[in-house]
Amino acid sequence: MRAYRLFFLDRQGTILGAQGIDADDDPQAVDRAQRIPKDAVTCQLWDADRLVAAFDGRNGGAIEPR
Repeated sequence: MRAYRLFFLDRQGTILGAQGIDADDDPQAVDRAQRIPKDAVTCQLWDADRLVAAFDGRNGGAIEPR
């Protein structure tokens, strides 16, 4: 298992909060991140210093998978 981090951002890119996600690989981490309810404008999923995906936090849809 890898430890991913999901960051919740506002319109200015300020971090509002974060949540850890344990997953075996990137696709599983993205799937789990999309299932987390969020009110943030944007969410970013990171694996250490690597951006895995960015999401529209209002609907959970991946908008910039990396």
